[in-house]
Amino acid sequence: MKIKSFLTFVAFLAIQTAVFAQKGELNGAKTNYEKYVQLKDAGTAALGLSSLNSAKLSIEKASVNEKTMNLPEVWVYKAMILGDLALTDTVSLSADKTFSEAKAAFQKTVELDKEGQNKGNLDRANNLFAQYELNKGVKAYQERNYEAAFNGFNNSLTHKPGDTTLTYYAGLAAINSQNYAGAIEKYNTLLKTNFSANKEIALDLSRIYALQKDTANAIKVAGEYGTKFNNVALATQEIELSLMSGRGNQIISKISQQAEKDPKNKTYQFYLGIAYTAGKDYKQAEAAYIKAIDIDPKYEDALLNLSSTILNQGIDIYNAANKLPANKQKEYEAGVKSANVQFDRALPFLQRVVEVNPKSVSGWENLKTYYLVKRNQAKVDEINKTLSSIK
Repeated sequence: MKIKSFLTFVAFLAIQTAVFAQKGELNGAKTNYEKYVQLKDAGTAALGLSSLNSAKLSIEKASVNEKTMNLPEVWVYKAMILGDLALTDTVSLSADKTFSEAKAAFQKTVELDKEGQNKGNLDRANNLFAQYELNKGVKAYQERNYEAAFNGFNNSLTHKPGDTTLTYYAGLAAINSQNYAGAIEKYNTLLKTNFSANKEIALDLSRIYALQKDTANAIKVAGEYGTKFNNVALATQEIELSLMSGRGNQIISKISQQAEKDPKNKTYQFYLGIAYTAGKDYKQAEAAYIKAIDIDPKYEDALLNLSSTILNQGIDIYNAANKLPANKQKEYEAGVKSANVQFDRALPFLQRVVEVNPKSVSGWENLKTYYLVKRNQAKVDEINKTLSSIK
């Protein structure tokens, strides 16, 4: 062999040896990291911390050497190693710094790996990042720092988009931090999935809309998902919101359906009474209230509404009679007589209200109205004393 050729061979061998040495750092990082992962998966991560730290030292060397610094595999392992290191401490500022470096290494991998050969390891790193943000969110939630918790869960979602559990956690944190817009967005997202708790999610979403004075959407959600899930709580929510918003006559059929399913439920009959009253169908309203009272003879609200409904009909007839001109005496007398029929019909229920609840201010006020129109001042004075004692 010629001397020149020999020297060329020696130089080539030196270059190969240097490259091998730096790849040795990568291989060492990989070996030590996989040891750590095995121990972590076995539930003994603490035993593998020395291997993880050794992996970090090796990968740092490989990532700055000009012979290996452009290998995608170097950067994806750096992302995983630093990601796991950050996970060992999600409290200190150093963990956040390590986590930022891990994400930068992840991005570097993406830039270098044009052929996608490291996709599996990129997914592993991404899962570590999601876990890191989740851990921060959980810790903040436990400390009742709900805004930080929401940010943690939301950041975790950037690594695992569409994850229903993370979306649910983010929604809960948003509610607790009074970030209702965030909660609405998360819960609407969940309702487009098959999340196992969607019945409860729909009910909570309806309540959040109601809290935000968005009655239309509150009723819409309760109605749509009450039907979809055949859920009593959602059906009741729709009924109650509709009644409170003055849409009683629009909800009668749905209340009737629930009443048929549960004929011993006094509340549905009570709601029917309110709905029929809203539509000025007093006959049906009375019948519904009486059914509710038949189910529960001491149902104060139904007794109060029934007595008020009958009493108010009498008052309307009485007031109409008093507006008649003087030349309509017979009509006036007929009107007063008809009004008294209503008043007398109301009396037993008026009395039962205060029997059931002797401290019912509304009950005593209604009974006083009866005696006022009957011009029984002694009874009025007696009731006024009772009202003074309970107000």
